[in-house]
Amino acid sequence: MLIYRKALWTLVIVANLAAASSVQAQYDTVYPAAMQPFTDVNLENYDFQWFAPPITEQYGQDTIDPNTGIFFEYHRLFMNVSRADQIGGNFSVAGGFNGDATYGNRVDFGFMTEENNGWLFSGWRLDGPSYDLVNRGDFNSFEGNRTWRLPQFYEGFWMEPMVGVRYMQFNDKTNPFIFMQNNMLVGQLGTRVFSHRGQWTLKGEARAFAGQNWVYRGDIGDYTNAVVGGEFALGAAYHLTREISLDVAWNTLYLGKGIGRNAIAEFDSEEMLITGVMFGFTLNR
Repeated sequence: MLIYRKALWTLVIVANLAAASSVQAQYDTVYPAAMQPFTDVNLENYDFQWFAPPITEQYGQDTIDPNTGIFFEYHRLFMNVSRADQIGGNFSVAGGFNGDATYGNRVDFGFMTEENNGWLFSGWRLDGPSYDLVNRGDFNSFEGNRTWRLPQFYEGFWMEPMVGVRYMQFNDKTNPFIFMQNNMLVGQLGTRVFSHRGQWTLKGEARAFAGQNWVYRGDIGDYTNAVVGGEFALGAAYHLTREISLDVAWNTLYLGKGIGRNAIAEFDSEEMLITGVMFGFTLNR
């Protein structure tokens, strides 16, 4: 009986593997290399001409084909970070989305293959806000996303869906005696939409995420919260050359719940908004 059971399970496993291979083969026909997350990037096939004149039109098309290969972006951030709901028992300086300004940096890099799939990595840091006893802290974020480029949409717009993992950390130092550290690990879904016309690229990005937040309250005690939120950006880029552009965008990160900021509360779970302007340069995207 045991021999028959082992043989049956062997047949089931083989059948499932065969079906999975067939599905992958069919999917690879439509999106080559989509099921191979670490596809080699053949740099020899990419004709990088950093200072070539920008492409402003293509025969028979309303828009210009997007770039492929390795890309890099740098942006300087000018953001506003919301205050906690209650600051040391003082409601007069807190409440809602009242916030304080701070600065930071953001770097995006990755690649898109000629088969229309690739990777996007993004990291950014805010050094503030630095309003003592009212709103003081810092923020860090790093994410890795698998991306795909879909066929061109109506009116020349392109869409690049993404799925990935993100780590965020917010350190609240408003209370000078108790250090609050939020460590968030989330899964996220998103998309990038853009259209290249003349020397301009109009673009937008959206992400939605959910996961777990581990909150550390100095020596008092730790706890965990579920965290949900999203990020939205809308901007434009002006192409100086074929592969170099200057761009500006409005970026908003919203954490709907799960942030620990009040060191006195035992299980604090607040929302937080980070919004503002970023400007910088882009290479080959």
